Amino acid sequence: MRVRVPSVTPFILFRITKPIPESLIMANPFSIACLNNQFLPLGEARVSAIDRGFLYGDGLFETIRIHNERPFLWEWHMMRFTGGAESLGITLPQSAEVLLGNVRKLIHRNNGLESVARIALSRGVGLRGYGVSGEEEPTLLITQHPLPIPPTQPLSLVATSARVAVGDPLAKVKSANKLGSVLAKREANAQGADDGFILNSDGNVTETSSANLFWVEGGTLHTPPVSDGVLPGVTRRLVVGLASALGQAVREESVASDRLQQADAAFVTSAATGIVAVGQVDGGALGAHPLVGQLQDAYDAATQEVPAEIWAAFEAEFGVGA
Repeated sequence: MRVRVPSVTPFILFRITKPIPESLIMANPFSIACLNNQFLPLGEARVSAIDRGFLYGDGLFETIRIHNERPFLWEWHMMRFTGGAESLGITLPQSAEVLLGNVRKLIHRNNGLESVARIALSRGVGLRGYGVSGEEEPTLLITQHPLPIPPTQPLSLVATSARVAVGDPLAKVKSANKLGSVLAKREANAQGADDGFILNSDGNVTETSSANLFWVEGGTLHTPPVSDGVLPGVTRRLVVGLASALGQAVREESVASDRLQQADAAFVTSAATGIVAVGQVDGGALGAHPLVGQLQDAYDAATQEVPAEIWAAFEAEFGVGA
């Protein structure tokens, strides 16, 4: 049985017809999007006004670096994406193989050799309210975007009022509801910082608004544990593997922002930006450390070819090959 919308409210079936501002379209040189298997001009890729992703943030997304026309670490991203969809009870409307084919077609149509692909999945159109019928048809949108401009100097980070609960299962999902990240970024920018930390209910740092955190202390590389309310980042996983390949110990440990001020060095990681050094935490200056540069070099090399031992570790853990 399909979802039926009462005839007394036919007006809610319209599609959003207000044109996308020209300035926003011009800011993205990649003018084609893929909406539910259809390739459309970006300004015409519109979802229903009663799509649950729009109404409630009922969905998830994945951000993937495109390097030399190929989605970097595709299998790793798909493992997180499909796992997140399963945990939310959203059925993927197409297989991972079809999805990869559409991403490749989009890259070709947009000539986006070096870029970022964003895959957004919502539960789809449904009736008003938080309950779901199970008959919703998911919406799948793929867009392409320019790579962020690399910063010219190390980042400045500050603690913000954004919070996540320790052990929150949704923290492991790249949810379409990112209000915590939006507010953390907004609050940090208002303080003149580049980005802000999201703390957990114990007062420890989890991540920034859009990146995982690492710091060097006493010759050891540290990162907050996923159980603290951290998104299990794909680039985070890669960096742990790269550090291990360099013979560098990595320790998962909870950390307060004031302790980070005493670190030898720190950096953040994400699919879009790779590895970016941190220069300030809550106004306190951090130093440089050779390990950060070594990992940046190793990351750049991995975009050409991921070391075999890292692929082997991934395959052993998830049973998925390169």
